[in-house]
Amino acid sequence: MRNKKLIRIIAIVLAVLLAGGVVFGALFSALAEQPTVVGNPERHQYELTMEYLAEEQALHVSQRLVYYNGTGKRLDAVVFYAVGNMFRRESALMYETKDSEKVFFAGYAPAGIELRSVRCDDKPTDFGFQGEGEIYLRAGCDVGPGGRCTFEFDYFLLLMRCGAFQGVGDTDVRLSAFCFVPGVYNARTGQFDMKKPLSHTRWLDCEAADYRASLTLPRGWAVCATGGAERVSDADDRTVWQMEADGVREFALSFGRRWREASRQTASGVSVRTLTNVRGAAGRVLDVAVAAIDQCEAWFGDFPVQTLTFAQSDAPLDNQVFTGVVWLPARLLSAGEGDRLAQRIRYAVAQQIFGLSAWVEPSADAWLSDSVCEYVACLLLEAASGRDRFLAYVNRDWVSALQQTVPGGLHITSDAALFDADTYELVVRQRGAVVMHELRLAMGLEDLVAGLRTFRDMGKDGHTLTEREFVSALDAASGESWEAFLTDWLFNVGDYVQQDMTWYE
Repeated sequence: MRNKKLIRIIAIVLAVLLAGGVVFGALFSALAEQPTVVGNPERHQYELTMEYLAEEQALHVSQRLVYYNGTGKRLDAVVFYAVGNMFRRESALMYETKDSEKVFFAGYAPAGIELRSVRCDDKPTDFGFQGEGEIYLRAGCDVGPGGRCTFEFDYFLLLMRCGAFQGVGDTDVRLSAFCFVPGVYNARTGQFDMKKPLSHTRWLDCEAADYRASLTLPRGWAVCATGGAERVSDADDRTVWQMEADGVREFALSFGRRWREASRQTASGVSVRTLTNVRGAAGRVLDVAVAAIDQCEAWFGDFPVQTLTFAQSDAPLDNQVFTGVVWLPARLLSAGEGDRLAQRIRYAVAQQIFGLSAWVEPSADAWLSDSVCEYVACLLLEAASGRDRFLAYVNRDWVSALQQTVPGGLHITSDAALFDADTYELVVRQRGAVVMHELRLAMGLEDLVAGLRTFRDMGKDGHTLTEREFVSALDAASGESWEAFLTDWLFNVGDYVQQDMTWYE
């Protein structure tokens, strides 16, 4: 319709020209009517200069962000995550009461962001914290569609002793979602979609970006970070580390002074590192991780990161997997936790592919990551230890989930924000894995693995994958249609509650 209109306008302009009148404006304005393309022309560019102030238990950050406006509209402000402010008030914390003592093992103490200045394109700009707990920051700008602007932030991140995603422990300092990250703009609503932090799965919804960072630490500390970290200088009892990561959604780092480092390479050259002070733990972690990566590459293609670091942490909860970095609770590294440790490692390896590389919306479509990764972890167990070990695990961990009534009418595909941690584990990770297993029984392991590989390949261009593409990948791999089958199981796996089940295969 628009093209026909354009042709008519051009014809009129040409007629005027033939009559001797020269009118250029109509033609140019007609061409200007073409719709603006929505989507970033380039990735956002972060530059972080950081110094850890150990005595003050704070991180001083100078952040520069080149922001590309792919919204299709002129923006007068951008909304950023500022979730460090969640720790200012105990009432704003995302952790359930039963977890408080584990997370805040030293007791609650206020922390948060001390923001000194915000500039846009070299000029001071208006800004203000928003939302419950003031966990978002609105910063002014003036940037047209397809244009860019440069934000500069200077702030102190005040940390507390805790096991949260930002905190200080006896072993390490851990930082994720710690800098100002722009939310994803929703063209339909005309607003930035901002997710509340969750304790039981990934939640940060953001666009892929490139990071260049430096971190100054007291000498003798070790570092792990998304994209890897390199020591570049030692002077005056201070060490400067540099980090680079391209095309990542979640940039995380941690550092400590009580770690010993060990490493090993996979068959394809992926470097697997451990940072731990538990005797014998490094070997156990490396054995499982290297085998899991080798098997994943055989099934799904090249591993998405060149370095994967498993760092011992005082973080007590499960959701501690980031691109290139996995935080392992110290309690899992003891000799008596071998089976649980191995499955945590396999799950973390799977997460590097499904959810972090093959990106899905982390809250609304969390099952496309967590249900899949739970099952892939079990397939890795089966590949490493045989069918009997696989079935023993399934019947120990999944059957009880199948036999419980879930209140509230929640389904595997429900938004992760609707769950508490225990119900999420039961419904999404365990029952969701059962759905994946039923797919495997119906279509065969070879076709399921091929479908998962196709699903992973669909996300290599960086767009957000959806359940429609998941079904399409299964169909393409098998030559059959799986939408009805998958839908039936996703919404009716709870029917197992009514069945007398002693052994599930």
